[in-house]
Amino acid sequence: MADKLQKYSKKLKNGYEIEVVPLPGYNQVYGLAMTDFGSVNTRNGELPAGIAHFIEHKLFAKPGYDVSEKFAEYGANSNAYTSYTKTAYLFQTLENPYDNLKVLLDLIQNPHFTEENVSSERGIIDQEIQMYLDMPEWVLEQRILGQLYPNDPISQDIAGTSESLQKINKDNLLETYQQNYRPDNMDLVIVGDVDFEKIENIVEDSDFHEIPELKPIPKQVFAPIGVGGHESMEITQGRSAYGIRINADVSMPGLVKLQFELNMIMETLIGEASDNYEKMSNLNIIDDSFSYNVVAENNYCFIIVSGSTNYPEKFQEYLQKHLSFNELKDVLDEKRFERIKRDAIGSYLFAQNSPDAIANQMAELYFYDVDYLQLVSLIDSISYNDVLQVAEQFITDDNCTYYNILPK
Repeated sequence: MADKLQKYSKKLKNGYEIEVVPLPGYNQVYGLAMTDFGSVNTRNGELPAGIAHFIEHKLFAKPGYDVSEKFAEYGANSNAYTSYTKTAYLFQTLENPYDNLKVLLDLIQNPHFTEENVSSERGIIDQEIQMYLDMPEWVLEQRILGQLYPNDPISQDIAGTSESLQKINKDNLLETYQQNYRPDNMDLVIVGDVDFEKIENIVEDSDFHEIPELKPIPKQVFAPIGVGGHESMEITQGRSAYGIRINADVSMPGLVKLQFELNMIMETLIGEASDNYEKMSNLNIIDDSFSYNVVAENNYCFIIVSGSTNYPEKFQEYLQKHLSFNELKDVLDEKRFERIKRDAIGSYLFAQNSPDAIANQMAELYFYDVDYLQLVSLIDSISYNDVLQVAEQFITDDNCTYYNILPK
């Protein structure tokens, strides 16, 4: 399918971007609207933590009905999610794609915030927050992010805290919505057997709100990396995380390229096919829960390596010793690099069999000035020396920290 994919796109006068990938003969249609606004966008503490997630929840509430009920009437499954830097709303259907598109547009364009529905939502979200506080893997992620970015919004729960929820009201919800759900700050992707002109006409006829004057965004300044830490929980086995903060000042397309380069470095050094993975397994330092995650979004770029372990100190010591430029230089040759690069391209091509994978990645890449259909060219442009230079520049002891969750 990869060489047959086509994309039709149009930017409306108000800045709203429409991207459609027709898949003739496919029964499933996947629609996704994304805004470049997530949990970290609190304007340096001006907004309460969790307000992006709160808006995501309350946009489904309309006068007298819930939007998910409308999607169900037209045979669609619907969902939404808030990440650190984005919020997305989606539907998946085998029928009535154009009616479901109208419902999606109504969902994101017509907020209905009242004192009553905001008050009731606080309790629901607070229960969600309390539930996550009992999950060691969630606590570990928040704690290691707190070490990588001390006192930064990224170290807080995406849903906020019990205290920050009390600061959210219908007025700051509406103002925040109007500032961030601007047509020029959003993207719409539809993938499936659909007609682009019909999509275009529906979107152009929909009810975009008037765009307010954009407030200037305060400059973000990060505190120095934390020295690490630990705490105890009622668990039977410890969990450990090792974090690397990448202080890279690169342009948007360069950030996507950097993410692939960092993934290649980590796959070489501690991927499942690496010698280090086998050694750590044989030493019982790690188990099947061991994984790494590379994140490169807006102003944030970091790597988190984590897993369950009975030997947290050995876990940290091993990673600190072997996640290094010198080791990468020893184990990565041109032949192995080309194999890893082909694997990255293969994963991208395989994902093109999935409409939801296409839509989610296309919407995300739009905000980084990368054309989804040109991603193979971007990956292929990465050279062996590029990867070595990135490792030498960013994989250093000064950029690293850790956190452990220990059994009581």
